[in-house]
Amino acid sequence: MAYAPSTSGKGAMVWEMNEKSRYPGDPQGQAWVAGVKQGFLVKSVGGVDVSNYEFWDIMDMMDDKIKDNSAGKFQSGGQGTMGNKPAELPVAIEYAELKVDEGEWLGMESTGDKVDMRDARFADLPSDATIKEYRIPKAVPIASEVVEALRGYVASLPEPSSADGPRYNGKASLSGDSIKAMIQDFKVGKLLPLKDAYQLAIDAFDILKKEKTLGRVTVPEGKKVTVVGDLHGQLWDFDFMLGLAGLPSADNQFVFNGDFVDRGPWSVEVVFSLLAFKVWQPDHVFMNRGAHEAEMANHFYGFFGELEVKYEKKMTELFADLFRATPLCHVINNEAFVVHGGIPGPDPRVWWKGIDNQISFDGRSLQISLDEIENSDRFMEPNPNLNPLMVDLLWSDPKGKEGYGPSGRMSSGIYLFGPDVSKNFMVHNKLRMVLRSHEVKAQGFRYDHDGEYPLITIFSAPNYVDKAGNLAAVAVLTNTGSQLQGPEFLQYAAQPHPDVPSGAYAVGGPLHPDGLVEA
Repeated sequence: MAYAPSTSGKGAMVWEMNEKSRYPGDPQGQAWVAGVKQGFLVKSVGGVDVSNYEFWDIMDMMDDKIKDNSAGKFQSGGQGTMGNKPAELPVAIEYAELKVDEGEWLGMESTGDKVDMRDARFADLPSDATIKEYRIPKAVPIASEVVEALRGYVASLPEPSSADGPRYNGKASLSGDSIKAMIQDFKVGKLLPLKDAYQLAIDAFDILKKEKTLGRVTVPEGKKVTVVGDLHGQLWDFDFMLGLAGLPSADNQFVFNGDFVDRGPWSVEVVFSLLAFKVWQPDHVFMNRGAHEAEMANHFYGFFGELEVKYEKKMTELFADLFRATPLCHVINNEAFVVHGGIPGPDPRVWWKGIDNQISFDGRSLQISLDEIENSDRFMEPNPNLNPLMVDLLWSDPKGKEGYGPSGRMSSGIYLFGPDVSKNFMVHNKLRMVLRSHEVKAQGFRYDHDGEYPLITIFSAPNYVDKAGNLAAVAVLTNTGSQLQGPEFLQYAAQPHPDVPSGAYAVGGPLHPDGLVEA
C-alpha cells in the first residue's frame, strides 16, 4: 500500500501493507500471501537489481498503473533522475529482508534478543517477546553541512523585487504587529519571498542548535506560560488561538509542543509564523520537536510536498536539519515536564508484536534523570535502536493500566505507559505534572493520569483533518508565588477556512508536487 525511502533517499522499503487477505485474490493481500513483510526492501524490479537506486528511480519503475476511478487519472508521475520508464506488466518484484546494522536503519523497527521466559518479570509475556539494551547517546555540538552550504546559496539569491506581502529582514524587522500582519498576509495567499524564507529558517536554526535537548523555562511570579499542542498546519485555527491566548512576551511565554506541520495544507505558513516568534522572542518562545518533525513523516504527510510547491525542493533539506536541532522537551519552573509524546520507556527494552492492554510489565528499576535527557543527543532521525529515549519522548502514549505495554501505533519500539510509570518518573525528578500532546482529545485536553501527579494531554488542532469534530485547547500555567497554578484551559472550535482539504500536499493528495497527470 505504501513504500518509504531510507533517510538518505536510497532504496525502497515496504512501509504499509495489509497483513491479511480479505478475500481470495485480494490485491491488497497478495504480497502478504507471497511472504512479503513490512520492512522488506525492494531488491529487483523485472529482473533489474535496484537495491542501490534512489527511491524515486525505483518508484518510477513500479509506477502505479491503476486509475483513480473518480478522477480518471493516473495516481503518480515520474520524478527520478534516471528517467526510468514503468516496467512492463506482468512484472516480478523481488524483496529482501535486510539484517539491519544500527547505522543503516531504514524505518521505525526495533530489534533485540529473545527474552528469557524463566525470568519472573517476563513470565506473562508472549514467547516471541524480545529484549534490548536501553541507550542514551550523549549530546555533541550540532553542526549542519546542509545549513552551512545554504548560507552562500541564500546570499546569492536576488533581493525580492516586490514590497507587496510579508518580508523578513532580520530580527530587528520583527515585532508583534509585524508577525500578526505576516499571518494575515499568509491567509490571503501571500508568502515570504524565497530569500527571506530561507534566511528566517537559518536564523531560527542558529538559535535552536544552541539549546539543550531538554530546555528550562522560568516563569516569574505573577507571569504565565501557555502550552500549545499539535497544530498540524491549520492556519486559521492557529490565528484564532493567538487571539485568545495573546502573543508571546516576557509576561506570556509560549511552549509549542510539536507537530507543527503535516496534513493541514498551511503547514508552511504555520511553521514560518512559529519561527518568526522564535527569532523575535528567543528567550520567551520555546519549541519541542514532535513525531511529525521527521523526514519520513514529512515525505508522506505533506509538509515536504508543500515546501516543494510553495518554494523549492532544496528547502526540505534545511527543514530536516532544523527539526533535528529542535529540543525534545522543556521543564517549566522545575515543576512541569512538557513533551510531545511521553516519558522514558522500559529498561531493558522488552517488545512483543501486537497490542494487548491486559498484559503489562514493570520495566524500569532505574529512573532516568532530567540531566540525562538534557545532555542526550537529538540531532538525528527517530530510531529505536540508536536512541530509544528520543522515540519514547516523541511517540509514546499513556494508558490506564499500570506498567508498560506495546503501542498500537505503526511500528515496534513504541510503548504505552501507565499511571505508576508517570508517577515514578515525576517523583524521581521532583516534578508535579506532565503536559504532553500527540493524541486527539474530544475536548482538546484530557487528564489521562490524574491524582497527585497528573499527566495531561493538550491538543490544539480543532476538527483534526477536517473530520474528527474535536475541540482544541491550550493550557495556561501561572506562577502565583509559591508554585505554578493550573493549568487553565482555553478551548476553541474549528474556524472556517478556504476549501483546501487536509492532506492536499500528502503523497497521493491533489496538490502533491508529483501531481495527477492526465492519462
